[in-house]
Amino acid sequence: MEVRVRTLTPIWTGDVDRKCSKIKETGIIGSLRWWYEALVRGLGGYACDPTSERRCELDQKRFQKAIREGKSIQEALNEQICPACQLFGCTGWSKRFRLEVSGIYENDIKKGKGSTAGLKPNRIMYWNFYFFSNLSDKQKWLFKKSLWVIENYGAIGGRITWKPNGKWGTDYGLIKIEDYGEIEKWDTLSNIDQVKNWLEGNKRKLRKENDFNWFNFKFYWVVEGKYLNRQQMNKIVRRDPNTGEYIKNANGLGKWLGGRIGITKKIFSFKNPKKIFGYVRTLGEIDKIKKRLEQELGYPLNFKTGEEILGELK
Repeated sequence: MEVRVRTLTPIWTGDVDRKCSKIKETGIIGSLRWWYEALVRGLGGYACDPTSERRCELDQKRFQKAIREGKSIQEALNEQICPACQLFGCTGWSKRFRLEVSGIYENDIKKGKGSTAGLKPNRIMYWNFYFFSNLSDKQKWLFKKSLWVIENYGAIGGRITWKPNGKWGTDYGLIKIEDYGEIEKWDTLSNIDQVKNWLEGNKRKLRKENDFNWFNFKFYWVVEGKYLNRQQMNKIVRRDPNTGEYIKNANGLGKWLGGRIGITKKIFSFKNPKKIFGYVRTLGEIDKIKKRLEQELGYPLNFKTGEEILGELK
């Protein structure tokens, strides 16, 4: 199933040397999974972090026993692994699809490590999805909505923004899906209520809860038509605008938003097209980040929450 994608900014997927020499399918799949997980959590389900010790693992003996007892494959999977792992795979269970990227030529990519490396903007690439088995209507709904969320509210790739000292740098990861192909109608096959029921049922069977710090789309936020420069970003996350070091009275939210080496930040700003988005951990923190943004950018803001976006899904 072919999806036609236009790059609005450069796209970066790195190799072991942290260089971008081509667009790697694993980098795109990783982004797809990250947003899929967030959507699952935002709709009331459980999705593990595959990089954590709490990642899912399918016990094959238990799985085969459930099948022999007359349970469907879907029922047997629901007893052991989260919806994200059911699609993207985990130990004991392979992912349900393969992705191949085509349409990119040698001169479409600026190779290297620097602030402008990557697939150039205004280029067309094709995401070719090969599904090894049929997805349920609920899984198809989630997959299509995840692509839609990325296109309208997210970004892809191993690097989203590059903001070196002294200059703006490069925005990364923004795309426009020009043609969903056969996937276009996938979100008409089910609806949000049916998907929520499936996710909540899976969560009950797994008896697991999402980690407080994991990305939950319910606590996502976005501001259209504005951007933050480096100094403004530092103020919001409570870093010294000149040195970049956290100020002494920086609270937990600021340090959590700003991240550190090895821990990604949770707030991203783009200059062209102008957009700021990020995520927090509670509804109370949504109010706090909105107030900080208003202090820097003025009032009113075109501020929208993940909860509002989820409320628009059908």
